[in-house]
Amino acid sequence: MNSPFTKIRRGASALVVIVFLAVVGYRLVAGYDWLEACWMVVITISTVGYSEQSGQDWTTQLLSIAVILLGTTAAAYTFTGMIQLTLQGELDHAFGRRRMEKELSRLKNHTIICGFGKTGPVLAKDLQQRRYKFVILEIDPVHYQLAIDQGYLAINADATDEETLKEARITEASAIVVALPTDAQNVFITLSARNLCPGIRIVAQADQESSSRKLRQAGANEVVMGHQMVAEYLSRLVTRPTAAQFFSSLNEPEFKELILDELFIPNGSSIENQSIAQLRVRDRHQLLVVAVKTRDESLDFNPAGDRVFQCGETILVMGKQDAVVAFQKSYALVDHNVGL
Repeated sequence: MNSPFTKIRRGASALVVIVFLAVVGYRLVAGYDWLEACWMVVITISTVGYSEQSGQDWTTQLLSIAVILLGTTAAAYTFTGMIQLTLQGELDHAFGRRRMEKELSRLKNHTIICGFGKTGPVLAKDLQQRRYKFVILEIDPVHYQLAIDQGYLAINADATDEETLKEARITEASAIVVALPTDAQNVFITLSARNLCPGIRIVAQADQESSSRKLRQAGANEVVMGHQMVAEYLSRLVTRPTAAQFFSSLNEPEFKELILDELFIPNGSSIENQSIAQLRVRDRHQLLVVAVKTRDESLDFNPAGDRVFQCGETILVMGKQDAVVAFQKSYALVDHNVGL
C-alpha cells in the first residue's frame, strides 16, 4: 500500500507533466496563445468550463477530453493522498493516545521518570534492559518525541502538575525519579509525590547542597548530586583505579548479564532461618552475597557463612541475571524494585 507522501509525490508529478503537455497541445493544436492555452487547461482540469462550447475541431476536442480524464485523475489522486495524510495523522494520534491510556491502566509497581533530558535516556535504557516497567513524564515536545521514537511509554505533560502524576498512576507506582532541570521543580514534585503516595520511593536529583537538604525534608529517600558523583568517581580513578575500572566494566556488553540485585525476604519464604553456608549460595547458585539489610535498615556487609536470614530482610546479591532470577524463584523472594 502506497504511503500518503508517495501518493502526493506521484500525483503532483503526473499533474505537472499533464499541465505542461496540455498547454503545449492547446498552443500547437488549437492555435491559442500561451495565456489562452493556460486558461483552457485550468478551466478544463478544474471542470469549471465557464460555458465553453464544443465548436472546436475534432483534434482540439480530443485533446480536451484527454486533458479532462488525465488531469482530473491526477488531481484526484494527489488530493486523495493529502486527505489520507491528514486523516492518518489524526488516527495515529487517536490510536496512539488510546494505546498509551490502555498501557497506563495496566501499570502497577512501576517507576515514574520525571524528565527525559540528560539522564532520562540512560535511566530508561537501563530499566528497559532489566525489564522494569516505567513511564516518562516530559513537557518538552522534542524530548517527548525522542522518548516515543525509542518505544518508551511517555506522557507529554508538566510533571509538576499533580494531575499529571495521577495520570501516571503514582498511587500504584513503587518509585519515582525526579530529574528536572531546576532544583525548585524537583522539590515541588517531591512534595507532591510524597503527599499523593506516602509509601513511594523517591530518588531526586540536586545541583546545590542546600537543595539536597530541602529535598530530603520534602520526602526524598535518596538525593543524587551529579557533580559530586563525578568528582568521587574521578577520585576513585586516581586513588583506586582497578576498583573503579571493575565497576565501570559492569556496563560493558561482555558484562551485561552481571548484575547487583536486592531481594526481599517475605513471610513464608523457605530461606528464612537458613544460613548462607546451609544454602550454599556460591556453590549451588553461583551468586555472591554482598550484604544484608536488616529490618532496622542497617547493612551487614560481607556477611559470614553462618549468617542466618530472617523475614523482612533484604539480600544484596551479585551474579548473572539468570542465576539471580532462579535464586529468587527458588526461595519465593521478592524483587525489591518491583514492589512488595
